[in-house]
Amino acid sequence: MKLTTIVTDQLALLALKEHVIHDPENVLTTNWSASTHVCNWFGVSCGSKHRRVVALNFTGLGLVGILPPHLGNLSFLSLLSISDNSFGGELPVQLSNLRRLKHINFRNNNFSGEIPSWLGSLPELQRLFLYHNNFKGAIPFSLGNLSKLEMLYLLDNQLSGSIPLSIFNISSLQKINLRNNYLFGSIPSGSHDFLSLALIDFTFNNFTGHIPSDMFDHLPNLKNLGLSYNMLSGKIPASLCKCKELQILSLSYNQFGGNLPIEIGNLSMLQMLLIGDNNFEGEIPEQVGNLTLLMMLDAAYNNLTGE
Repeated sequence: MKLTTIVTDQLALLALKEHVIHDPENVLTTNWSASTHVCNWFGVSCGSKHRRVVALNFTGLGLVGILPPHLGNLSFLSLLSISDNSFGGELPVQLSNLRRLKHINFRNNNFSGEIPSWLGSLPELQRLFLYHNNFKGAIPFSLGNLSKLEMLYLLDNQLSGSIPLSIFNISSLQKINLRNNYLFGSIPSGSHDFLSLALIDFTFNNFTGHIPSDMFDHLPNLKNLGLSYNMLSGKIPASLCKCKELQILSLSYNQFGGNLPIEIGNLSMLQMLLIGDNNFEGEIPEQVGNLTLLMMLDAAYNNLTGE
């Protein structure tokens, strides 16, 4: 293997500094200097054992630039957070060399192009935050290879296509947020239990079809389900009552129909029930009165009758 040292890390960071064309607070300009040790640079953390760069975190500095391929030489890096800046362009493929990466946070930048498939080859990745950018195209099927992934946040981009079924093979998943994109197709359902999955937010997309009848069989600890502002239809599966931890159920602005299942009354942790602007009919089940924690009920613009 190619021998790398702290000098390798320093050169990679100096290359990053050169690719930043605007540094309004002069943080990199004044602090990232060869006169001080790289481990003392602002936003840089080194490991106590190897004294190599293990984390980069410079959030909200207003930096403008691109990520250079040299960052792929930071072979000990486990955290890369550059959120709330104005980095643009596409992600360099050399980042695929960072096999120790656990956390990627690129939120609120100007990255463009497709989400690269090589992200699925980072074996330790636990959190992938790419939201508030300009990514387009499909979600890579390869993300399903991230067997340790806990949080996937791709909201507020321009993504299209369907959700890869492979995503729902990640048993470690805790939160998946894909809201405000152009995704379409049906809502996939996993074939095994997701004991950690607490958040599913697909709001503001173009999903169609029915909620899979067995979807709630595998989500015992789901707390927040957001499917509003899509084109979903059909009935709410009665198996929803298996989600005993559910606190927020948001199904507004779809084409759901049929009666509301009386099993909703068994969701004792429910705080928000948003089902407005659909085609629900019949009466609101009196069992809704059992929801003592309910703070908001929106059932406007349906075909409901009765008291």
